[in-house]
This record gives sequence, C-alpha cells and structure tokens, in this order.
Amino acid sequence: MLLVCAAGGLIVAGFGCGKPAIIGSDAGVYSWGRLYAVAGRDLTSVHGAALKAVKDLELAVTEEAKDVFSARVVAKGADGKRVTIVIKPRGENMTDLIIKVGVGPTGNKQRSQLIYERIRQNLAIGGK
Repeated sequence: MLLVCAAGGLIVAGFGCGKPAIIGSDAGVYSWGRLYAVAGRDLTSVHGAALKAVKDLELAVTEEAKDVFSARVVAKGADGKRVTIVIKPRGENMTDLIIKVGVGPTGNKQRSQLIYERIRQNLAIGGK
C-alpha cells in the first residue's frame, strides 16, 4: 500500500500543472511545451517587444489584445504553426511571459527560445 501511495505521489508531482515554481527576473524555463519567463519590465514594454519580435521574425499576427491586466499576441508562421504569447504583470516592473509554439501538449522549444531571445533583444536585456 505504501508503495502504491508513493508511486501515485510521484505521478502527481511529475504531471502537475507544469508551470515552473521559481523563475528569476529576465530568465526563461521551457517546460511541458511552453517557455515560461519573467521580464524585469512593465506590461506595456513587454507587449511592445513581443509584437516587434513576432513581426521581426516575419510571423503574421492573427490576434492581439491588451489591457492593464494582461496582453496576448497570437501569430502564425508560413508553415502554419501557431505562436501564442501571454503576458501578465507580476508587480512593479515585473512581467510573466508564456510562449507556446504549436497546438496540443507538445511545443517547439527552439522556436520558443528564439522568440524569447528576440523579445529580450527588443527590451535590451542582457546587453544585446
């Protein structure tokens, strides 16, 4: 019985919500098909940088929305892959980003990282 409970606990831990618990400012972590990041900038700045990144990468913006509570940019590549960027304020000059490429439980780590790096460049984070 103890073995069954221990195995169940490991399964729940391994298949939880998937969002990493700790991410430092201006850092990103890829987990469960999504890139989770925190930017040391305000929502408006990150939203502008995300829009510019998508356009710089020649993706077609299919949806774009922003208010004081969150922002969302959805785009599509020439290959039909959908890119979704969700931006939420965490506090003063701290913003959460979630970047997902594709649909379903899998994503594309390389494209997600490329988009995130372009957002960082647009925000002038990391001296680039």
